[in-house]
Order: sequence, then C-alpha cells, then structure tokens
Amino acid sequence: MEREVALIVRSLHKSYEGVPVLRGVDLTVGDGEIHALLGANGAGKSTVIRCLSGAERPDSGTVTVAGRTHSALTPAEARREGIAVIHQTPTVALSLDVAENVTLGVEPRRGPFRRRRAAREQAASALADLGSELGPRDDPTTLGNAGLQVIEIAKAMVRNPRVLILDEPTAALTEREVERLAERMRRLKARGLPLLFVTHRLTEALELADRVTVLRDGRVVLSAPAAELNKGDLVTAIAGRRQAQARDRPRRVSEVRPSLEVRGLAGPGFGPVDLTVGEGEIVGLYGLVGAGRTELLETLAGARRATAGGARIAGERLSLRSPAAVLGQGVALVPSDRLRTSIFPTLPAADNVLLPSYAHLARAGTARDRRAERTLFGAVAGAMSLAPNRPHLAAGRYSGGNQQKLVIGRWLNPRTGCRLLLLDEPTDGVDVAARAELYAALRRFVTTGGTAALLASSEPEELLAVADRVIVLARGRISGVLQRTDLDEHTLLELAHAGEQH
Repeated sequence: MEREVALIVRSLHKSYEGVPVLRGVDLTVGDGEIHALLGANGAGKSTVIRCLSGAERPDSGTVTVAGRTHSALTPAEARREGIAVIHQTPTVALSLDVAENVTLGVEPRRGPFRRRRAAREQAASALADLGSELGPRDDPTTLGNAGLQVIEIAKAMVRNPRVLILDEPTAALTEREVERLAERMRRLKARGLPLLFVTHRLTEALELADRVTVLRDGRVVLSAPAAELNKGDLVTAIAGRRQAQARDRPRRVSEVRPSLEVRGLAGPGFGPVDLTVGEGEIVGLYGLVGAGRTELLETLAGARRATAGGARIAGERLSLRSPAAVLGQGVALVPSDRLRTSIFPTLPAADNVLLPSYAHLARAGTARDRRAERTLFGAVAGAMSLAPNRPHLAAGRYSGGNQQKLVIGRWLNPRTGCRLLLLDEPTDGVDVAARAELYAALRRFVTTGGTAALLASSEPEELLAVADRVIVLARGRISGVLQRTDLDEHTLLELAHAGEQH
C-alpha cells in the first residue's frame, strides 16, 4: 500500500553571505516511513534540519506538513505543525527526574497546579511504547547517552508529533544501544510515524531506512529505496568522482625520522592503535563521528587516561599522566571546541597568543620583557595573517577564523618548545580564506627542525589539501593508511566505513 506523504520539501534554497548551502533540495517522507538523509560534512544536512525546525529561514522553497504549505517556519510554527527534532546532543534537564523532563512544557494541570501523578503516568506510557525500562522517577544523572536519548524521544512523543527528525542519533552509542534504538524507531514506524534521520553510518541507513536521500554540495544527488542500493552506491554518491589534486612527490616513510611513535595505545572509545608521525610531516586522522579521533588525541595530550600501550616523542617515553606533563615534553593540543576550551574571549589578543611563552620571555625568569613580547606577538600575527593585527583588542571581538589563528599561533612559535601539535577539527567554522592561511602557517611550522602535526578532521577535502599521509579510524581501530599520492575522497569514505557491522 502506498504511504501518504507527511512531509514534502520542495526547491529549498539557502545561502549564507552569498555562499549557497542548499541549492534546490527536494525531499519527501511518507507516513510510517524511515527516511535516511546522508552526506559529507558541509553537504547541507544540518541546514535542511534547521529550516524544518524553524531555526533558519530558507531563501526560497516550501515545506508542506500534513497538507499545509509554508514558505518558512518559525520554531513555534514548526512545533505547532508537529515537527519534532532530536538533536545529537541531549538537552535533558539533569536537575529534574525522567517524568518531569518528558512532560516539561506540557505538564498535566488542574488550574494552576501540576498533576504529578498524571505526569508520571503519561511519561511511563511513552517510555513503555518505546520499549524502555526507564522509570518516571529515575534520575537522569545516572544515565548514559542511550538513556538520555530515550528521554528526548519520549519528550517528543508526548507532544504527538507528525514528523520525527533524529540528527545523528547513534553517534555516541554502543553497538547494543544502536540495536535498541533501531528497535524503537521500528516501533514508531509501525505506529505510522514518519521518521527522518541523519547518519554517517551507511550500513545503518541501508538496514534501517525505507528510503535514502544523499546530499552533496547542497543538492540531492541520490534518492531511492534502500532495498535498491548498496554501500558502494552510497559512497559514490557522497564522495562523487572528485579525486585528489596533483601533488609533489612525497618523501617515503623510510626517509622520515619519527617524531611521535604510538604502540598499542588504547583508551575508552579507541584502540589499540599503532602509528607514527615523522618530523616535518602533517599526518591526517580521519574517521566518522564516534570513530575515536578526539579520544585518541586527548589521550596523547594527557587529558584522558590510557588503558593500554604508550607513546614516545623524539625517542623519549611520553608521560601521559596529565596535560601538564605532556606539554612539558613538547606536545600541545588544539581542541575542537574553540569557545569553551581554547580562546579567552575577554583577554587581549596578545595574552591569548603569548600565555605559554611569558615565562620564557621574562627577564631573569620574573620581570616581564614587554619589548620581547611585542616582537614575538608581531612575528606570530604576521605569520598567521591575523586581521586586525591589534595586540590589545579583546579576542572575543575577532572573527571565528582569526580567533582560531590566535589559538593555533599560540603554539607555532619557537619559544613554546612545541615539537608536536595535535589539532582536532582545527578549521571548524573557519572561512575558506582563513583556512588557506592556517594551512600555510601549519606547513611552515612542520618544516622547521624537529616539529610535526597530527590533524584530526571529518572533512576529506581538508585532508586532501593539507595532509602528507592520512590514518583512517573506524570504530576506534585503524582501517587504513593512505599516502599523499593515494588520497581521494572515495577511498577515505570506504575505509571509514570498513568497521561497520551488519
């Protein structure tokens, strides 16, 4: 029997500052259909979801929900139309119990008074429908990611949604938790609810979805029943036929002296892994969400505890007991979350750049040498093409790209003694021009004596542009190592999906 169409997206366009992100996206989701939305980072998936949820206003196009057509939706209108979005990061209020979270905003009331028993019964019913063992009085602080996600789905279900959208719902889940989520999604499908879910896991899309749509560069390049597709079809659609640009002949690995040597290193979310980063190299680390890239970098930086194995830097055993110990041996990390863990927005640009260098610049180890500080900041700002080059301007007043230049420039100067720079998604939220300048500065850094970089990215194009080699992680293990001349997006994606289990 043909499904009734619950959600219709027609010719959706969206640009940011003149740069097209969506270029006429068409999408339909029928009642009782699980529809997978795939695409590489930057393909437009998140923008589609933001337009559907009312977080963004499209430039043109229409969204039809249950027969009603809109040129744009506000968040309130999206909720009234029954569009519910489960985001990758749970928004559970940890100070409330499960029932209070599930019924938050729609609590049963008698006059001005909340009916707590009715709220618990309502929550218990929603949880039971999902096949969950959670109780309405349970404490969310005792739950893992899977439990918090169940609360989010139950919260959506008590509002009787017409369409349920799940953004990367399995990214932080174990295999068993993924299986249980799949069971819950099939339960919802059996009730006739249309589900649109974003995923990077191709096997998951093929096994769970009725239909798959792939976006590339803001356009739909494939939309077909999942039963008619295989993983190769999806990899080709996601990556296209773009190949690596011509490159200079790389040095053979045997010609490169190791800077970092990792042997049998393991920790929560990854391992065991063996890898090397040679002096003068930028080695890329690629993998899907949940592959273990961040966990590996943070373990090497001493921010996470290793459970097995170890590492050596320039031949010496790398002490992984703390970030301070690792930094003392010349290994620095640039985390992915610039705003929360890297930049000091209220401090001047000079302080952001020079914080690790003040002790080295001081006279007799105590008195600050202002002239030396100005000279060093000027050299770093010039090398990073910082704009504006104003040492006293608060870092928070710089653009995102220039803030990242401050963060990376902090380590790209000889005073810090940095021998290995670990970078996690270093150009996230950075425009194309600033990216090129950061890549050039990073290349200059590794060409100086004894230095190297290990750069984790979820964007194949970034690694094609900057990496000498790429190590691919899949489910925490190394699934392949590609030399610079062998790099292409298609092969990277194939290796990244090599760890998927049927």
